Amino acid sequence: MQIKEVSQCLADPERIKVIGKVDIPDLETIMSYLARIIPGATYSENDGWLVFKKGLSIITIYKDSFVAMTYMADREEALKTLKYIEEMARVASANKDKIDLSKPLINQNLTALDIYKLLPQTNCQECGEATCLAFAVKILNSEREISQCRPLFNEEQYQEAKEKLLSLFTLPDNVNSGPQSQ
Repeated sequence: MQIKEVSQCLADPERIKVIGKVDIPDLETIMSYLARIIPGATYSENDGWLVFKKGLSIITIYKDSFVAMTYMADREEALKTLKYIEEMARVASANKDKIDLSKPLINQNLTALDIYKLLPQTNCQECGEATCLAFAVKILNSEREISQCRPLFNEEQYQEAKEKLLSLFTLPDNVNSGPQSQ
């Protein structure tokens, strides 16, 4: 993996946009599998790209191994993102026989409201956010982890909702999971 180009982000001069390159053998042949294990991914087989969000950053992986990343904090964040992509590609490649390409992409149509409906809706602020809806938005943008909702993980009455939420953000049991978030 390597960074090829860095420039100032137009939306925020304190952020950068980065062009990088990943070292993934046969990337084009595993992109459809990779799209199914990266939550929120959108994939265009015809055009040869896969895009997903991480926080406020938009990451686009191209079949020629180039990766465009917007709204990165710094080069270190960009390198971590490239490493994440390489690790997820290894997981996808190793588990091709277990990934069902006929199923829709994970969480492609998931909204903050969908997440909010499964949260306790107590606005307890134990997660550090003012409201459960604000927390749901942060989860959707990969800025927070579901496990930071203490009532969801500590109170029996939310067990079913917790399991539903976790199933939205994890791979099927028969796929050896790689990094699920950063």
